[in-house]
Amino acid sequence: MSAGRVKLPLPLIRQRPWYPGQLGGIAGTDSESGLRTSCEGSVFYVDPNHSDANDNRDGTNPTAPLATVAKALTLCQDYRGDVILVMPNDGGAYGGTVTGRVTPVTESVTVNVAGVRIVGTNNAGVQGVHWTPATAGGTCISIRAMDVLVEGIAFLGSAGGVGINATWSTSGEGDNPTVRHCYFDDNIDTGIELDYSWYPRIYGNMFECDEYGIEALNVEGALAYGHIYDNWFYDVGTSAMELADSYRMLIERNWFYVNDAVQAAASADSMINLASGNNNMIANNWMSCLLPAAANGDYDDCNSPGTNDAWINNHCMDGDSVTNPT
Repeated sequence: MSAGRVKLPLPLIRQRPWYPGQLGGIAGTDSESGLRTSCEGSVFYVDPNHSDANDNRDGTNPTAPLATVAKALTLCQDYRGDVILVMPNDGGAYGGTVTGRVTPVTESVTVNVAGVRIVGTNNAGVQGVHWTPATAGGTCISIRAMDVLVEGIAFLGSAGGVGINATWSTSGEGDNPTVRHCYFDDNIDTGIELDYSWYPRIYGNMFECDEYGIEALNVEGALAYGHIYDNWFYDVGTSAMELADSYRMLIERNWFYVNDAVQAAASADSMINLASGNNNMIANNWMSCLLPAAANGDYDDCNSPGTNDAWINNHCMDGDSVTNPT
């Protein structure tokens, strides 16, 4: 099975049971057995568009799915290899009128299970399984556990809001998060917030956010040791990467498009801001700005380095930069 263009090794392949469940069609009484491909992990199916979706079952049968991701998280265990598969939905211009699966996931969940994977099984040609926060301006997914993976989700804003917040704090250790092949639309304020989160891996995503694509809040502490690559930032409102105080980050092979109005504002930091950070490497990124020049809107205006950073061979519209921005 694949989701979000990534091959997904499932710990359990569910089969129809060799014997039926309890007479009367009582949900969750059939066999949980299947062809297991790893030691323990379970697969939990979530589908708010299913006619019989409800949270009063074990969630391991795709024909009898759970209604909410929140319920699925209560069934997961730390580092067991559990996967939450969110079934396709699309309220957008294309899939919704064809499939009728127009109900998005509308939840604000806190992930406190280490090693769990939340995967949207999006249709081909659609940005991802649509997810909006439970309340206007809220956060869709708050990660407070280690080694959490999120992929194949299209985060849609509701009067702003945040797609994913990963934080290391007294409420949980949100280190080592992976976010891949997701979409963050222009109705959401911030795509991904990282606060004192070490070793994040963020790749293959598209950001069109109203304010920030990826932002380091630095409330609990600085962002560090992350790898951000192969992402597309299209006309993000304030700054594609607002990562001040970050250190030992590798930022490579990303694409930045910024419209002329934002790009022309001097010192806008509309692409990458690493001010007050240190020892980062920023290499081989593609930027819709000019090399450093006297005019506003150039490489220096769109970016800010940290101390002892190495900005290597980043590509501007009129050539490659071989210096750090100033």
